[in-house]
Amino acid sequence: MGEIKIFGYIIIAILCLTAIVTPLMEAFFAYRERLMLSDALYNSCRVATEAGYNDWYMKNINAEVNITAFRDAFAETFAMSFDLDDSPSWTLSANVGTFIFKSNAPNAYNDCEVVLTFDRKPPNPDNKVITVVTAAATSEYKFKNAYMRRVSNIIYAPPRVPYQLKCTRKFTMEVIN
Repeated sequence: MGEIKIFGYIIIAILCLTAIVTPLMEAFFAYRERLMLSDALYNSCRVATEAGYNDWYMKNINAEVNITAFRDAFAETFAMSFDLDDSPSWTLSANVGTFIFKSNAPNAYNDCEVVLTFDRKPPNPDNKVITVVTAAATSEYKFKNAYMRRVSNIIYAPPRVPYQLKCTRKFTMEVIN
């Protein structure tokens, strides 16, 4: 009879530990995905910054951005990092461009929205034009554990407020001479 009691306590302890460890592991995975999103945004901006310089303006030491070249280089690099659709939808209005990337692996990632803002600074005392590009990515986190998915659906019942991964990067494009 004593062995059954001990076995029962062990089962209860395992269930309690599982209830504690599962959310901690999910928090670790969410943090990991946020880091991956931030790193992908950083790398994509670096590649796009190099591709996006408008050569004609560089002769005058001005950093004018070629939005089409920047957009294409950014989209290709960002899509490769998360296995996203190669041809995302793109809208541009008043120097603010928005990408909507669809996921090719819907079990692993949700769709991602990236907003690019191109801010052209007036000439500084050196008489150079500087362009500041701000990239902000937002994606709904896809819970890995079935238990956590169930809990999130209960907690975030309609109107649903999802757990979102957000990160922002700012790049200054200038010609140093």
